[in-house]
Amino acid sequence: MTYAEIGRKLGLSRERVRQIDRAETRTRKKPVLHEGPDTLLTTTEGAEPLNVHANTVRRWSDKGLLETYRIGSRDDRRFRRRDVSKLLRRGQPAEPPDDVTALSG
Repeated sequence: MTYAEIGRKLGLSRERVRQIDRAETRTRKKPVLHEGPDTLLTTTEGAEPLNVHANTVRRWSDKGLLETYRIGSRDDRRFRRRDVSKLLRRGQPAEPPDDVTALSG
């Protein structure tokens, strides 16, 4: 079967069927030029190995639990891979809720 025939049956374009067949996606990750312990990670990239949300990583950085580097005019956060790995080995910090009285009801 051709891509066009498959596309007609599935309601997709021939090009989209080709992309799916070749496992191509719309978004591609940037190629990593250098991947060492001093590689700087974005907030999302730092959150992935820790298995937490990016906002959690931001909160930990605000509390000083994870060293942060600020770059650019927007003061974007960057984290060294080594610092994220160290936090992963040490174990993620336990965070009590901000308002403990709200839980006691």
